[in-house]
Amino acid sequence: YSFCTLLGNMTATMRRVIVLANKSHPCMAVCPKVAGVDFVIGQASELKETKLDDIEMLLVFATHDKNWAKQLIELWPSMPNVKWVHSFTAGVDAMAPFVKECLLHGRGLDVPLTNGRGAFSDSLAEWVMTTVLHFNKQLPRCVGMRKAKQWDRFVMNVVSNKTIGFVGFGHISKAAARLAKQFNMRVLAMRRDVAKDAEGLADEVFATTQQEEMFKQCDFVVSVLPGTPDTENFFDKKAFSYMKPGSHFISIGRGVVVDEDALYDALQGHLGGAALDVFKVEPLPEDSKLWECDNLLLSPHNADLTEDFAELGWSVWEKNYESFIQKKEWFSLVDKAQGY
Repeated sequence: YSFCTLLGNMTATMRRVIVLANKSHPCMAVCPKVAGVDFVIGQASELKETKLDDIEMLLVFATHDKNWAKQLIELWPSMPNVKWVHSFTAGVDAMAPFVKECLLHGRGLDVPLTNGRGAFSDSLAEWVMTTVLHFNKQLPRCVGMRKAKQWDRFVMNVVSNKTIGFVGFGHISKAAARLAKQFNMRVLAMRRDVAKDAEGLADEVFATTQQEEMFKQCDFVVSVLPGTPDTENFFDKKAFSYMKPGSHFISIGRGVVVDEDALYDALQGHLGGAALDVFKVEPLPEDSKLWECDNLLLSPHNADLTEDFAELGWSVWEKNYESFIQKKEWFSLVDKAQGY
């Protein structure tokens, strides 16, 4: 027997999980039924007067509101028995202030952080290949011809034997690489640890210091980097200059890794096009020059917002909960120091 509870309706006999989220969040409607678990839902600001010293688990639906992170940091001392923190999303950059302040020293050192890694990889992988085909098959040209009522036959490109390079080679990139292999594409990977197993999906692996060596070979460069101090503006003017004329850039990781001014200039110059699902500031400001780029395919950070988004996210939490209860290897452990 289990249930989700709102503030003020809690039971002491259950294993309680604090869920930091709006009570109206769509994901709250599909809380899993887990024997012996009571989900206590509320924002950090609402929990200040709540007894939390028996809480063992913290589930976070993070936002980029600076006040949110501050309130969570202030709440941390009232939860002395938390033994596990989970981020519903794969990206934990919004939690960075809390992780730095509370989980990297003192009792927080022994508190593992897990995330939603793997929950949304299939949809993101499909989006990567959608954008590849969008540009390679010249779909904007086809749409333009219909609007202009023009019949203009042109040579149709194929992706077979073209090269796609992934910057960051985790779960999402591997899922996309599997699809790319089905199209007979050559797959390159760039990652911090080049010795890490690429599961036979990469034809060649590059270090993050080898931008020029990899980018000059790619017809498509895909950014799946997390947002950390080390990755901010990883794709700058120099990085884009290494990409060959007519190549395409795809960004589905975190927007902070892209210098958007440099990308705009590259789109006006040698790049064939770009597809962005993430941005430095979201929603993308009306005065952003990116809106003016005809060769930009833009999606409002919803490439992973599938009909079963909530269920997929909860399934990863449940797998980690099983690890927590059975004291076995975590399903999606985060390196707190690295930020992913």
